Amino acid sequence: MRVLFIGGTGNISTACTIEALRKGYKVAHLNRGTHPEKEMAGVSTIHADIRNVEATKRALRGQHFDAVVQFLAFRPEHVRADIEIFGGITEQYILISTASAYKKTSLTPVITEETPLENPFWEYSRLKIECERVLTGAEGNSVDAAGTATRPGARPPLPYTIVRPSHTYDDGWVPSCFGSPGYGLAWRMLRGLEVIVPGDGQSLWTLTHASDFAVGLVGLLGKREAIGEAFHITSDEHLTWEAIYRIIAEALGVHAKIVHIPSDFVARIRPERGAGLLGDKAVSVLFDNAKIRRFVPEFAPRVSFAEGIRRSLAWFDVHPERKLPDPVMNEDMDRVLEKWNKAMKCI
Repeated sequence: MRVLFIGGTGNISTACTIEALRKGYKVAHLNRGTHPEKEMAGVSTIHADIRNVEATKRALRGQHFDAVVQFLAFRPEHVRADIEIFGGITEQYILISTASAYKKTSLTPVITEETPLENPFWEYSRLKIECERVLTGAEGNSVDAAGTATRPGARPPLPYTIVRPSHTYDDGWVPSCFGSPGYGLAWRMLRGLEVIVPGDGQSLWTLTHASDFAVGLVGLLGKREAIGEAFHITSDEHLTWEAIYRIIAEALGVHAKIVHIPSDFVARIRPERGAGLLGDKAVSVLFDNAKIRRFVPEFAPRVSFAEGIRRSLAWFDVHPERKLPDPVMNEDMDRVLEKWNKAMKCI
């Protein structure tokens, strides 16, 4: 099995690379080579900028892959370019989309792959939906609730599989409702600063360790039955945001100064942060993983969040130079907290 990862050195793609190597696959990464320190033993690197179609086609000339996994397509034009690049040189093109594309104001919190794709709040999610529509051949055609083309004879331009991760993290990540990268939330907690939790903190959320996600993703590589199918791959553990923050604080050995603030209020003060809450993180969801289990029986999430966050914090202990504040998170949280405290004084 020869596979190509577009990117390959990010949060979830690193774990997927490790899992693919463990299974004995021949793995190549396609990236610009700007971070040679992230290149991995046993992986061949093809240096090209995926946004430069002609340069990428030249770099891939004469090559063929059983599967290509695209971690870096965020806009429909990225997928259109991939159709030109990878047509005829792969048996399976896997688009990494997002579970935030699902409509999350439904009558039930249970999410399956049949849940409609709709997110009026968050542009990131809407663009991912458009990426899926380009890939499935639905762009410009009538579609069903799940986003599949319904026009007779509509043919997808590539043999595709769609994978929708939700909130996935790994070493060097401390998840928060304001995003995950880096040490930002831990930095605030350790300094006794207030941290924001959406609503009353009781909405249910799912955090997935990248190593668990990787088992599902790599299990789909080269699987003919998965062509033309979409899957989400998440943990089975459901926690409230209140519990998530308290688990992080306990792992840090501190008390979290949690302030509950409605998502609508956050959206008024910081619209981009609010979009990710109203359209995703602050909405209770229960992901049904029955479909990925049918296709990949070995998929069985093992890393609880309590264990995963301990691993991440241990990684930071080995890399103390990475224990840095997140200036953008701090500015956003401080601004929202300032406005919230003023509003409370007026009541």
